[in-house]
Amino acid sequence: MEKLSVEMPTRDELVAWAGEGRVVRAGAGEITSWDLPEPDRRALIDIGVPLLEQIVDAVTFHAEDGGYRVAEQDPATRQVFRVEPGTGRVLEQARPQSPNRIVNSSVRQWLCSLHLVGTAMNTSYALAHWDESGDLEDAALDELAELLARIRRLDPAAFGDGSHAHFYWPAVLDRWLY
Repeated sequence: MEKLSVEMPTRDELVAWAGEGRVVRAGAGEITSWDLPEPDRRALIDIGVPLLEQIVDAVTFHAEDGGYRVAEQDPATRQVFRVEPGTGRVLEQARPQSPNRIVNSSVRQWLCSLHLVGTAMNTSYALAHWDESGDLEDAALDELAELLARIRRLDPAAFGDGSHAHFYWPAVLDRWLY
């Protein structure tokens, strides 16, 4: 499988689909002490994390046991995204005491994946109207499969063996409509 080459999105590109005030940057002082690869640290400071409905509902930057919290999907259920110290790998923990799922191999890959998904969700007629007809549902399923294939080519570690129990993107995109 040929690896997909995607440019790191700019802050302006994220704002274009997420909306003004919906891309949250870390303050340099907030993450200075974090053990992260420098390109991942710079991405959090210079570009930021976009809010994306059903994926990233809140952005927060703080160190905690086992990693650095960068976002929450659903604060009520305590579903969080953490960055692994040293590697920059992004993990998702659905509930306290539950095993982590791999999201992406780095913060930069995560931001690229969020950009791919955010752009698709904000530009696709089929994804916005999938429940209006069987044809639109089929088109939306095809688009989600292509989106997952693009993430797999971008960051093979984000797909792994496709297991929903261990890998975030296959679990989320395979079940997006339902």
